[in-house]
Amino acid sequence: MQINDETINDETINDKIIYDVVGVGVGPFNLGLACLTQPLGELKTVFFEKKESFDWHSGIMPEWSTLQIPFIADLVSFADPVSRFSFLNYLKQKGNLYQFYIRENFFILRSEYNQYCKWASEQLDNLRFGCHIDSITLDDYTGCYRVSGVNRDNSRFAVFARNLVLGTGTTPVVPDFCLDFVGKIKLGANYIHHKDECQKTRSITVVGSGQSGAEIYYDLLMDADKYGYQLNWITQSDRFFSMDLGKLTLEFTSPDYTDHFFSLSPEKRDQIIESQGVLYKGINLSLVNDIYDLLYIKSQKENFKTRLLPSTRLESVQRSGDGLELQLTQVNTQKSFSLQTDTMILAMGYRYQLPECVKGIVSSLNTDHKGQLQLHRNYSVNNKQNVFVQNVGLHSHGISVNDLGMGCYRNSIIINKILGRDVYGVESRIAFQEFAVA
Repeated sequence: MQINDETINDETINDKIIYDVVGVGVGPFNLGLACLTQPLGELKTVFFEKKESFDWHSGIMPEWSTLQIPFIADLVSFADPVSRFSFLNYLKQKGNLYQFYIRENFFILRSEYNQYCKWASEQLDNLRFGCHIDSITLDDYTGCYRVSGVNRDNSRFAVFARNLVLGTGTTPVVPDFCLDFVGKIKLGANYIHHKDECQKTRSITVVGSGQSGAEIYYDLLMDADKYGYQLNWITQSDRFFSMDLGKLTLEFTSPDYTDHFFSLSPEKRDQIIESQGVLYKGINLSLVNDIYDLLYIKSQKENFKTRLLPSTRLESVQRSGDGLELQLTQVNTQKSFSLQTDTMILAMGYRYQLPECVKGIVSSLNTDHKGQLQLHRNYSVNNKQNVFVQNVGLHSHGISVNDLGMGCYRNSIIINKILGRDVYGVESRIAFQEFAVA
């Protein structure tokens, strides 16, 4: 069952109840880890999340939006296909399995994925929601990590961990010059909550051309003529490009390629990542085509107003009457120009930041010359190899780190490392391509 109201009091500290694994943050990756560790009787685990219940990017979920990966890349199936936490079992329990079968679409709705994860979280007894971790230190008496925080009722709690798994996720990228314009500038991550407000304005500008930016633009484009607003879409990229999802390209998220990428020098890895934006930063080709088709339809109407501006860099923002004046540069010509807009939606991607709670152990975490976390191949970040990270390591492990479909792979490696044996089989070669020649 899901634990909601229990607290861990001072008696727990005195009794030194020690967990084998303590997870900080419950997104899809740590939720998958919780599912995979639940049937392992030899592991005592607990996962903490400050939100009141599981919620994954619900602020950017137009009802039609889908995952970019097939349903089989769920929380558990690539590690344990017969797990009771699989997406197919979720459908069976909800009575929707035949409807899913008849739909004949491997790509599930993002809202449906969110509901699936909520369902899985409700089957677990090793999750604690409404708990904010604010301190992690090394306890000299136990030799373990002391993980402490605040419950929803503001009471303090603490537990001890032999191993930590940090799964606190990423935060939206916001340029410093945008921070003073709260209200006029919205985050794409909260788009759904501000959609009605935005559509009451005379003009909306979306900045960013990844999948999220494209979905926001398309969603607003549907009603642009109905509400009569000017809709602008800006990207610094040289085009609104689609992701390369060819089957041979998808092998770049394989264990084979991850091994190869990890073996390269840091300089070579940086060079490769710089050239691989089309593999993970772009838009689904089907959505690109849908946007074009909708633009064609809307262009037949007289009151339709939109601008698409590629190769355009946002330089600064200032107030202009009741709206904003954006200072922009056309990258290719280096020509500066301005654009008036009532509201702006930032969809410029996400970045990882170490959570504040780890400052007590940060000196023991390995970093490179750029200050980035330096990961071992098993996703640990310290010399003892008992602090692991989720969704981190693009610079060391390549594009697989962000891929939901590789979550089971990483979690299997983490579990096997902690237990010192192969609990879950880890594939070492699945690609037809040879990424390096012996």
